[in-house]
Amino acid sequence: MKKIITLEIGNSSWWKNKKYRKEASLELKKLRKKYKSVKLIKKHRLEGSNTILYGDYIIID
Repeated sequence: MKKIITLEIGNSSWWKNKKYRKEASLELKKLRKKYKSVKLIKKHRLEGSNTILYGDYIIID
């Protein structure tokens, strides 16, 4: 089974970047313990004034 999830992995602000990276790393650690494979597909930003960097991950069970 394959599933795609999107996590907030960064920001242009240094202190928000630190926060988002820490939260994403904790979530990825949980997923890697539970599933066989978790891989990054792509990084992207939404259009507009949003400064959050998103990452799409594929989970293979």
